[in-house]
Amino acid sequence: MTAPQFWLLVIILALIVAFVGLPWLAGRRREREAWDPGASYLRAIDALLRGRRLEAMEALRRIARRETDNLPAYLRLGDLVRIMGYPEKAERIHAGLLARPADDPAIGVQVRESLVEDHLAEERWDEVIRQGEKLRALDRRNRVALRALTRAYEAKQDWENAFSCLDEWSREENGRTLPRPAQLRIHVARLWLAEDRTKESRRLLEEAMKLDAGEEEGRVLLGDVLAREGEHEKACELWLEFARRNPERSEPVIERLERSYFELGRFGDLLQVYERLAQGSPSPAPVTVALADMHRRRGRIDEAIHLLESLLASRPKNRAARRLLVSCLVQNKRVESALRELDTLLRDLPADSGAASCPRCRYDGSDLEPKCPRCGAWQPTVPSNTSVRA
Repeated sequence: MTAPQFWLLVIILALIVAFVGLPWLAGRRREREAWDPGASYLRAIDALLRGRRLEAMEALRRIARRETDNLPAYLRLGDLVRIMGYPEKAERIHAGLLARPADDPAIGVQVRESLVEDHLAEERWDEVIRQGEKLRALDRRNRVALRALTRAYEAKQDWENAFSCLDEWSREENGRTLPRPAQLRIHVARLWLAEDRTKESRRLLEEAMKLDAGEEEGRVLLGDVLAREGEHEKACELWLEFARRNPERSEPVIERLERSYFELGRFGDLLQVYERLAQGSPSPAPVTVALADMHRRRGRIDEAIHLLESLLASRPKNRAARRLLVSCLVQNKRVESALRELDTLLRDLPADSGAASCPRCRYDGSDLEPKCPRCGAWQPTVPSNTSVRA
């Protein structure tokens, strides 16, 4: 290659670099000059509001890459990673932020809050307690810490600490917590009663009723405790109060009342008890069925049939009433009518599966249980009084 050819090649290469490289460099410079972290945050927020989590995560990643000292960007990025189902990765991000100095103490608190949420999502209860207590050392009234510690102590069945944290959390939230303080005590009392720890159960239930007299489940369970201790009169008072306050939910206490009235030698008095409870319009279905059954036991079959047919005229899907009606008709030797009612009962079974007591998993259990035994969800029904002792 001659010298002129060499220099010609150099000039051509220089022109290529100029035409290709200079616009690229200029674009990079404009991009740097146009970089606006505020606008990037807005893009991330907009993406989150629209449900586009990947787009929001990418916007936060760009902020974190460009501004390595931007702790809030890393913090929110970790939170988003956890929300998307990767708490282990979120924990690594947030744990790394703890080692970095934060000019604003509030950022340090937020990092610890996010780390507690990460451990909570991983169900690492010991770490939740360790980090949660550190967070409370910085702020005794921190709601994230109180909520997380309540869950962790509950999971470890450290009930006294769970009660203490829940009581404080409920005060901070003005009673708007799940579980409510009385609810957790009722749940634990139920567990202890199953273990024959009757005295401890009674103490917790009486405490729950002082915290919240509107927790009807506690009223029924306290009656169970009293009946187990032989105080059937007091137990019946509680169950009857429950039936009067919750006429359409009174079915769980009917059997309890019959058992205790039998123990008291006053089983025959139940007829008048049910008649008083059945007063009003419309008559409560569970009480009407119980009253009809009392008439059946006393041989007043026609009266029982009349009550049940009247109930089914307004509530044709009531399975308990129809089952008892079939039995009464057979007992009255009205076989054809009994077969028709039985056919109706069987036909309605698929459509009438009962109301699920758990709104989350649709578990069809007793609505007296404050916590779903299948998925662990707390019943969200707010009682009439949600006050917590100071």
